[in-house]
Amino acid sequence: MVAPAAPAALRQQILSTALGTSRLLARPRDRRLCLLDAAAAALWDLYAAGLAPETVAGLLVERFALSPALAHDQVMALVAEWRSAGLLDGGGETPADRRFGTPDEPVWPAPRPRPLETGAWALRVADRRVGLRCVAAIHQRFGWMLAPDRHPDQTAPVGVDHDLQLYGAVDDWRLARDGETLECGQGLDAALVATMTALTNLGCRPAERLIVLHGAGLVAPNGQGLLLVAPGGSGKTTLAAGLNAAGFALLSDDVVPVTLAGELLGLNLPLCLKPGSWPVLTPGRPDLEQAPLVERFGWRVRFLPARGPAVTQPVCPLCVLLPRYAPAEAAQVAPLSPVQALRGIISAEAVIRDLTQVKLEGLARWIEALPAFALTYPDLATGLRQVAACLRTAAEERP
Repeated sequence: MVAPAAPAALRQQILSTALGTSRLLARPRDRRLCLLDAAAAALWDLYAAGLAPETVAGLLVERFALSPALAHDQVMALVAEWRSAGLLDGGGETPADRRFGTPDEPVWPAPRPRPLETGAWALRVADRRVGLRCVAAIHQRFGWMLAPDRHPDQTAPVGVDHDLQLYGAVDDWRLARDGETLECGQGLDAALVATMTALTNLGCRPAERLIVLHGAGLVAPNGQGLLLVAPGGSGKTTLAAGLNAAGFALLSDDVVPVTLAGELLGLNLPLCLKPGSWPVLTPGRPDLEQAPLVERFGWRVRFLPARGPAVTQPVCPLCVLLPRYAPAEAAQVAPLSPVQALRGIISAEAVIRDLTQVKLEGLARWIEALPAFALTYPDLATGLRQVAACLRTAAEERP
C-alpha cells in the first residue's frame, strides 16, 4: 500500500530543529522527541515538502544506485515509523510519564506568597519555598531526613509559596497541597514517601522546564555544575552520594529540573539509597547505618541527608556524564557527541512537557554546548577519579 504524500503544511504542523547533522522533531505541546540521523532528516525534508513516497524513492535510486524495490521499502519503513511516532496524520499516542502523573495533569499551581504557619518548616525546593507541616508522629523522622540545620533561619519572618500539610494519624493520614488533598493512606513509610514525592513534584513542574532529567545533579567545590544521567540500576545514585561525601554539593540524586535558560535547580531533598550501595558508602558516610529503613515502591531504602549547605541558586552545568557501574569491566571514559548524549538522556527517561519551537531549539542549543562523556567504573574510587578527570577536560574545552 502506497502512503499518501504529506501535505505541504507539514513543516508548520511539526516542530523541527537541527542538532548537528541530525534533526529533532516533535508535535507541538507534546512530550516526545523524534531524533533523525542525517539521512533520515534529508528524506523527512523531501517528504515534508510534499513529495510522494514513490518520488522520494526514485531520488534514492538516482543518488545511491539502489534497486527500486529496496528504495521503496526504505522510504515506506520511514513513513511508517513517522506515523507511529505521531508525526503524520496525528497518529500515535502520547504515553503517560511514570514519574510525573498522567498526560492530563495540569500545570502545578502558581506561587501564592503567604506567611509560614506556626510549627511548619520552610524548605527551599528548586525555585519555590514550601511550608511543610507534619503530624507529630512523623515530625521527628522528617526533621532528621531533611536536616533542619540546612533550613533557613526559622526565627526570622519567612514567606512561602506553597503549603504542604500532613494531617491525621500514622494509621490514617491525608496529604494536602495548598488546601487540596493529594493523597490519603496508612502507615508511616507511605506518608514519608508521599510527602517526598509531593515536594519533588513541586520542584520539578516539567511543563515549566526545558527538561527534567532522570539523573543526579551536583556542584563541585569550585562551583561547576555536574549532571549524572542514567536509567535506574546504573550506579548513578551511589556515585552521586560518593561525590557528595567528597565535598560536592547535592542538587538531587534522582531528578534534576533544568530551567528554560539551561540552568540546574536543586531540590534539596535527602539521598534515597538502596541496599546495594550501603556497604560502598558507609566508610564515607558512617551515619548511613543509623538511617531508618523505609519501604518505598517495593524497596527497603534509607533516606540520608546530603552533606553541605543547600543549593538555593540556579547552577550552570559544565558537563553531563552517563555513568555505568560494571565491577567486572575495565574503567573507561569516552567523549560523546551531542546526538549520543541526547539519546542517552532520552533513554534514561527524561521528561519534557508542552514542547514549543522555542523550547525545542533551546534544548538543541543546550545539548550542543554541553560536553558529554560516557564512563564505565568498576568501583566508587575509580568513578570519583573519572568524574574529576571529565570536569578538568570539560573546563579546558569551555570557550
